[in-house]
Amino acid sequence: MSSTSPPVELPQRRRLASGLWYRMSVAVSVVVAIGLALIPFTAILVLGWLMRMMRRETAIALCRYSHPGMKRREAKDRLCLVDTLAPLACFPGWLRGMRDTVKSGLRATVAIAVATLPFGVILLLAWWAGWENSFNKGYEQSWVGPLVSLFGVVLAVFILIHLPMGLPHHAAEQRIGAVWELRVIRQLIAQVRWRYLALTLVAIALAVPLYLAQILPTFIENIYPKLATASVEEVRRFSGLWHLGFTAYLVLMLVILRRWAARLYARAIIHQGYPSFEFARKISDTLALPNFERQKAPGKLGELISTLLMAAGWLGFVAALYVAQFANHGWWNWLNQPMIALPWIYRPF
Repeated sequence: MSSTSPPVELPQRRRLASGLWYRMSVAVSVVVAIGLALIPFTAILVLGWLMRMMRRETAIALCRYSHPGMKRREAKDRLCLVDTLAPLACFPGWLRGMRDTVKSGLRATVAIAVATLPFGVILLLAWWAGWENSFNKGYEQSWVGPLVSLFGVVLAVFILIHLPMGLPHHAAEQRIGAVWELRVIRQLIAQVRWRYLALTLVAIALAVPLYLAQILPTFIENIYPKLATASVEEVRRFSGLWHLGFTAYLVLMLVILRRWAARLYARAIIHQGYPSFEFARKISDTLALPNFERQKAPGKLGELISTLLMAAGWLGFVAALYVAQFANHGWWNWLNQPMIALPWIYRPF
């Protein structure tokens, strides 16, 4: 493994646009994503856009981490030297690459739905069998709700532990089944265990405002007394701004977390070895990246500790979902968690 970055000569005409214009184009792309995330149907496009972003970030990180000391800009310039890789160097926009965005969004929607709907449906049925059943005096079946809930929670925690690494793997490989390749995903997690734990805990902490967006409307007249006497139009305007604000938070949070996850995925691949990963092998062969020997993952004790901490974190995530549903129930929230699935939150009032 080379310890220094080899020199690279780049023709000026192939360099990326930079400066104010480039930053403005990135900002416009994010604003468009926020607008599209307001509606469930168009939120599928935002999901595809995030997948394209992760694929791009993976390519940049593979090039950058393969040459210690290489700057991010130089890694993007190297991608620009190859016609087939040049699009990966650019921040995903909306006018160009719309076809890829649609395909990625639909593909990711199916993949994530197959991964998350099993526990989502179980939790929904458990809520019906528990709270709804007891509310309607069905006490003789009171054991059904807790038992089904327990199974659903355990399944949810198991899936959620793997999903943050499964998403960039899916984005890079562009295969629906990639997100369910648990053996491969566990191997990748093992290579970046403590970094992955940090990503997991930060993601769970950043999900708290999304639950508050669901809970607080129940007490909104106590928080904002003017709404009690406001007109219908004023309430709608406030509701629209509420929805827009939390949607903007959601999209910005996902941009940060998805890019972080993609960089961890690239780092894990380098430690694991390229041959098993088609996208990484393509980048490696095209750019003649250094060959890496597979590194041995950390020991079993570290694996046990990190897994228990991640399980505890995701258990708290699911518990918060129950609290939010108790405060302001929406059956669709059992089936879609916007931080990990379709990037859409419902308009609560």
